[in-house]
Amino acid sequence: MEEEKTGHPGRRLKVVVQLIQAKKPYYIVRAYDSGRLIFQGKRIIKSEYVSKWFLYNQALLDQGFAVVKKKSSGEFQVVFSELAERRFKLFILYVYSLLNIRSSRRADCLAKCWSRIDVVSPLVDELWELSRMVEEKRFSSLLRGYCLCR
Repeated sequence: MEEEKTGHPGRRLKVVVQLIQAKKPYYIVRAYDSGRLIFQGKRIIKSEYVSKWFLYNQALLDQGFAVVKKKSSGEFQVVFSELAERRFKLFILYVYSLLNIRSSRRADCLAKCWSRIDVVSPLVDELWELSRMVEEKRFSSLLRGYCLCR
């Protein structure tokens, strides 16, 4: 089925949400393109914040363009079809905006905001390129400012 949708059975866009045991436990999010690490976001307070995005993008799951594999203690993996690459990029931008967020209400606002962006918008490509040039903390703040979530 993966081969049918992507045409390239080897290319996989995967996001892994993993619990880090510390004095104050947190989650780390890693994104891979065909096994190559392309993003690592530290300090996601709750894994539910990451999965909120799928409440507003349920069609991706329903149509098989993304598959969520749950694990224990809030950990999970999301595998995106190659055909959903731009949605994958939007999802990563959303995760960037979640870094160090403590409010569930704010996480929900960010999920709505990033779900409303047109997937073919040049904004996606521009922000994706900017993410490679700007320091993570500043970029995360910039993305939160874009959405105006308080």
